[in-house]
Amino acid sequence: MIRRRKIKASRANREGAAVVEFALCLPLIVLVVLGTIEAGSLLFLKQTLVQAAYEGAKVAIASGDTEQVEAVIDAVAASRNITDVTVAYTPSDIASVPSGEPITITITAPGDANSLIPFGPFQNQIVQTSASMIRE
Repeated sequence: MIRRRKIKASRANREGAAVVEFALCLPLIVLVVLGTIEAGSLLFLKQTLVQAAYEGAKVAIASGDTEQVEAVIDAVAASRNITDVTVAYTPSDIASVPSGEPITITITAPGDANSLIPFGPFQNQIVQTSASMIRE
């Protein structure tokens, strides 16, 4: 009889310890999961901007029309729910670039507006990428 009471008391102590350990570890687990989600979101944003810059540069070397370039970039960004995208051209007048010269499209987007989590380590970050191609 005494032995059974000791086993039950021992089991209750272990269950209590497991609950305390879980309560201590849960915030850390949640922090790691949210950090992973936010890092994945930032990588997705960067890759989207790379794709948009590439597609914009393809249009720029063929047509030299900034409206067409921005329409393509906006379409890529919109298809992936990216907002507040800004586009810069080097040289600034791509229509006057002669054949054989490079055109560079630079795209930036804020991390704040494109984050899944309204707080986090990547707030106030500006993601920028560019693509260069030779004018046809």
